[in-house]
Amino acid sequence: MAPSYKLTYFPARGRAECIRFLLSYGNLAFEDVRVPHEEWPALKAQAPFGFLPMLEHEGKKAHQSAAICRYLAKKVNLAGKDDWEDLEIDAALPLL
Repeated sequence: MAPSYKLTYFPARGRAECIRFLLSYGNLAFEDVRVPHEEWPALKAQAPFGFLPMLEHEGKKAHQSAAICRYLAKKVNLAGKDDWEDLEIDAALPLL
């Protein structure tokens, strides 16, 4: 069965590494697509707002590394137990 998540980023750690960590931590199967820089201009129009990383799941595309990390953290039970803990996590979250 094909992985249900597809992560697209450049061949580097960068903004996608925290996403890879969360997917791996949660044992969520994912396809790790590394786009060579020279191929990026041809693919840019397919990415939301023209940026990477991009996470695809169930036919939907998500962007912005911090938003993707928050989404995945909830999926793998690493989010706060209430709104205040979520706020504290967000405050400690470095700009990704």
